[in-house]
Amino acid sequence: MSESNNKMFETGLIDSLRIRVKRNKVKILDKTLISSYVKYYPSLEIIDEEVRSATPFVHTTNGITYRIYVKAFIDKSKQAQEYVVFQISAKMLKERYFEGITKENIKYILEDINALKVVQIDINSLLDGLVSDIDICINQLVDIKSYNTAIALMDRYPKDSKKPLLKVYGSPSPTCKNRGIDFNKREKATNTTPYCKIYHKGFELLSKSLPFYDAYLKPLKAKFLNNLVRYEFTIKAHKHKEYLIKKGFNADFKTLGDLLSTPQDDLTQIAKTGLKMYIEDNKESKVSKDNSPTDIMIQYYIENLINLGFDTEKLLGFSHLIEDKSSRSRTKTKARKLINEFTSVDDNINANLRANDKAKNMMKKFGF
Repeated sequence: MSESNNKMFETGLIDSLRIRVKRNKVKILDKTLISSYVKYYPSLEIIDEEVRSATPFVHTTNGITYRIYVKAFIDKSKQAQEYVVFQISAKMLKERYFEGITKENIKYILEDINALKVVQIDINSLLDGLVSDIDICINQLVDIKSYNTAIALMDRYPKDSKKPLLKVYGSPSPTCKNRGIDFNKREKATNTTPYCKIYHKGFELLSKSLPFYDAYLKPLKAKFLNNLVRYEFTIKAHKHKEYLIKKGFNADFKTLGDLLSTPQDDLTQIAKTGLKMYIEDNKESKVSKDNSPTDIMIQYYIENLINLGFDTEKLLGFSHLIEDKSSRSRTKTKARKLINEFTSVDDNINANLRANDKAKNMMKKFGF
């Protein structure tokens, strides 16, 4: 895996999803998926007396979890149809993990599934499978101070109705294993309150996902891991896709083949719809345009100093209220000088302003 691969940054990648394939298109090798059984212990040469029901196949190795099961779904004619359900993730790509799941590398996941000798499935049947619970991720490199600032800003300015759905975890401390923010819960997600989250991917790889990191990604440079942040957005089910389509997004993917043929730019734009559902948009200033340019500037600062987390763009945002172009230019220049003089006398103030600029830039790239 190349750390300099620009395709893994600031663009939508398919991280995980659920696929269901009609049972008649999958060869079942492990009959415990579909029938009752008794367990035999070769080392003891005994048979368990308990009759066990058909069970899902769940297996974890090197931090990769494989989950395969059979389930009946009701079709449009109200008939039950049996499907084999696969939960797949980009971790199954191993060293190619940061590529995300694509039509070019899906063959490696197929090989991984068939190597389990639980089922046998061909590529066309897998691509024809119906998809749901799709996680799209966007990776970004940002320093820890700016990351903590962005988390604090998002927690501070949620939409009133969405505040209960936000959960910040971890602490700003450098020794914290992870810090992030969840928007809603996966099981409670709706079209207008989708499940999404932001967390520090570098820290996650070195803690919760350490077995996977050690097996397939090690070593990665510290400057890469220390600054790797991830945003994830979940498309829950068919109704969520319909909602996105009505909003003008290219989300008409029913099968895995459809999804993998969706342009990456479209996936990026779909993922970016998440934060806008939860974080308050910038409100138009209430400063009167009838005031003098200087009064407009002062009132604008007073209005915004009530809040915290200014960045440079916001500090200069008053200028659009000044209608006269020459006055606007002079006042903006004066404001820049004022900001520069103010920040130059205190290194901490200057560092905080730079952190706010980076935090806002991070949020923009995640869709806000």
